Amino acid sequence: MRAPGVQMVTIDGKYKVWTQRVGQGKIKLLVLHGGPGNTHEYFENFPEHLAKEGVELYYYDQLNSYHSDKTPDKEVWRIDRFVEEVEQVRQALGLESFYLLGHSWGGMLALEYATKYPQHIKGLITSNIGYKATVFNKHRYSQYADIIRRHTAKDGKTIAGLDTMGLVALSPYITPAVTKEFRSLHMMRLPQEPPTFTRSQAHITRTYAGYFMPYMLAWDFSERLAGIKPPTLIIGSKHDFIPVADIEFMQRRIPNSQHYICPEGSHYAMWDDPQHYFPTLIKFLRKTERKG
Repeated sequence: MRAPGVQMVTIDGKYKVWTQRVGQGKIKLLVLHGGPGNTHEYFENFPEHLAKEGVELYYYDQLNSYHSDKTPDKEVWRIDRFVEEVEQVRQALGLESFYLLGHSWGGMLALEYATKYPQHIKGLITSNIGYKATVFNKHRYSQYADIIRRHTAKDGKTIAGLDTMGLVALSPYITPAVTKEFRSLHMMRLPQEPPTFTRSQAHITRTYAGYFMPYMLAWDFSERLAGIKPPTLIIGSKHDFIPVADIEFMQRRIPNSQHYICPEGSHYAMWDDPQHYFPTLIKFLRKTERKG
């Protein structure tokens, strides 16, 4: 039996993607998950914070993610195709003058969509994403290097050149213990992951990496930031692998934008710093609604 609010949307005339409306209200908010290949599930704490604000929330699993169709076609792993997928979802759901929130990769997609289809967006929210992959990945690699350095120092070892290594060079040193520490410092700063988040992680589609990684690593939105038209909220976190400087750079470049750094948060600040994340989001929604 299909859950309430679920609607399967046909994409490109042949694929089905899963969406679900939660709640009813004047404010329509479509959320784009990260990955690509993550799931809508880690947004499942949104209703408890937003329902009282009259937010009608729309979950959506992108093509090749969780409840949506899977295809071996490598050609679907293109940013421009994902933009058109979001537009087809918007049309099917009948969303006009809606809010679009993208987290991580979803933030990249939200920026790309807002560039091509600004006329439909009442407000744009990017969450925990920067503007240029080479910049924020360099910061991420340096965080890994710091952790590796601490772990190897315990064994009396020194690895030369850690600070200049990319992901491939670092990989042999990224042990399960290093990964665990990175996640606890920069992904989810809670003593224990919430069951909803753990469930979302278990449902990630990981086959995209080889197909999509070249697009991800080369992504650079820096020259297009000034072209973003909708009112924009840029959310970052103090402990994220996305540098605070990236968030500040975006705010300076995007017209009619504001930014906020979650002081206790990391990459999934909606979970490890909800006391700052959601009031900031709500304040932006209220402000934008007042302006009409």
